[in-house]
Parts: sequence; C-alpha cells; structure tokens
Amino acid sequence: MRKVNLCILGCGSVARLHSRFARTMRSQLNLLYASRSLDRAELYNRKFRGSGAFGSYEAACNDSRVDAVFICTPHAHHVEHVQLAAAGKKAVLVEKPISRNLEELSQIERAVAASGIIAMVAENYFFKPLVQVLRHHIDRGDIGDPMFIELNRAARSKVSGWRADPAMMGGGALLEGGVHWVNLMLSVGGPATEVIATRPEREYQLVAPFEDSLELLLKFSDGTVGKMLHSWNLVNRIGGLGMSKIYGGDGNIFFESNGLFVLVLGRKKRLRLPGLIDIMGYRAMLRHFVECVRENRTPTMSLEVVRRDMELVAAAYRSLETNRFESLSET
Repeated sequence: MRKVNLCILGCGSVARLHSRFARTMRSQLNLLYASRSLDRAELYNRKFRGSGAFGSYEAACNDSRVDAVFICTPHAHHVEHVQLAAAGKKAVLVEKPISRNLEELSQIERAVAASGIIAMVAENYFFKPLVQVLRHHIDRGDIGDPMFIELNRAARSKVSGWRADPAMMGGGALLEGGVHWVNLMLSVGGPATEVIATRPEREYQLVAPFEDSLELLLKFSDGTVGKMLHSWNLVNRIGGLGMSKIYGGDGNIFFESNGLFVLVLGRKKRLRLPGLIDIMGYRAMLRHFVECVRENRTPTMSLEVVRRDMELVAAAYRSLETNRFESLSET
C-alpha cells in the first residue's frame, strides 16, 4: 500500500492536534511540515517525526515529494492557500471553517474545479460515530418519523489571537466553532430549507466578535423541526457535556451531545456507546482523506456538503438583521 506524503501548512495549535492523530497512521502516510518560519517547521518535523520541512507554503506546494497538503492556517487565509495547492496540483484538506463567507468559498470552488484536484474540509463531526448511530436508529424507524431535533452545545471559552480579530474571523462563534454542530445537525436531520437565529438582548460582555451565543430554529425539507443552541459564553458545570434529544412519533432518542452515549426509547429500548476510541472522528476523517488521495476519488465530505453548512450559517446571520426565517436558497 502506497503511503501518502501529507504536508501540514501552518504550525500552530491546530497542526499539533491533527499531528497527534496523524502519527498513529504511519503505515498510511508520511508527515511533512511547512511554515513561514523554517525553524518552526523543522521544530514540528522533529517533534512529530516528520519526513521534511519547508520554510514557505509555496515551497511545499511546488515540491514533487508532496502528494497532498493539510491547510491548518486561519480561515482568513484559506483562499490564498487553496490557490497555492491548486497551482501545485496537490490534493487539499482544509481546516474548518473553510472561509469567512460564501464569496470566499466560491473562490475556493473555482480554484479546485479549474485544477481538478481532490478537495475536502477537515470536518471531523461528519465522521463521528454518533452520527452513524443516530442515523441508524432513525432510518430503521425505531422512534417513528422524527418530529423535533434538539441539539445543545454550551461552554465558556477563552478567545484570543486571531479569533478575537473581527476582520480575521469574518463572523462569530457560530462560524468558527458552531459550524461543527451545524454539520452534525444537518447530517442527522437532512436538508434544511429555512432558519432563524436569535441571541440574548440583555447587555453582557462578548467573548468573540459579532456573537458568542445563538439559538437557531430550523425547518427541514421533510417537515422536521430543529433547534440548536451554540454558545462560547455560557457556564457549563459538567465539563463541556450536554444533553440533546430527538423526538419521534413513536419514541425518543436522548444523547450526550459529544457522543458519549445514545439512549433509544422507542419501539425498542437500547443504550449505545457509539465509539469512544474515535469519539471525535479525527482518525476516520484522516483515513478517509488518505484513501481518497490514494484512490483518486471524491471525498464524501465534499465542497458541496461544506456549501450546505456555510449557507445555513450565512442565512442564520441574515436572520439576525431581518428578524424572520431566511431561506437557504437565497444565499
């Protein structure tokens, strides 16, 4: 089995996170590192036992040893760095969010289409075992037709660096972190048609630009209603855990929001532990990308899926201005 030479662009905290998982896949890939500082790239290369280091992103994207690049830079720079990868004909895995807005996403789509490269977003929630378990019980009819999906994620976060810069962020907590939960909601509930967002109207200190806490109400194409709470500024006394629910015509599913457990109370009763070994989906995500590069096939976490998620975020932000449901087809 041919190993894929994957170069990580950007040597910060996100690169550290992904490197810890990637180095458990030594039989499938070789890691390389690129930074604007060669010293920093070499530091990461030594720390994670990589196969090479580059002092610029351009050098990495033009090197014949590199099969694919993993863009771990702030999303304000993703257009530029995807264009570099496309010019070098490198398959690309892009950290989420893919961009600050839909126009930047369109630029990325054009660069990928023109070059014909494989492109995927590092949306690990798409690969979480939780999603597979929930879909299994819904599709099997264990709770009848879903009526309401309630997803809750709340914790108090410390925001610093570029995440505290409005220009670099291009949005708030929903765009930078909440897009994970948007992906989970749509992966479970299916296509959404409309959304409205609301936020606390009392005065308080924001921890992120634009917004740090939103409640979303979604209408799905099959008639199901979704409700999602996402916050970077609510105290959570149980260590970031949360409870979410799916109400069906013949039963309910209760689940810990991160995927620790799923309790099905419907036509059949069952307690599931979806998959603690890869609860966040990082290994499955990397494995899928590597397989797509090796086999030259389109990833399931495609740019079309990313656009679906980003259109919902954009519509939710529009609804804050209009105070009404916004259609995703208008984005």
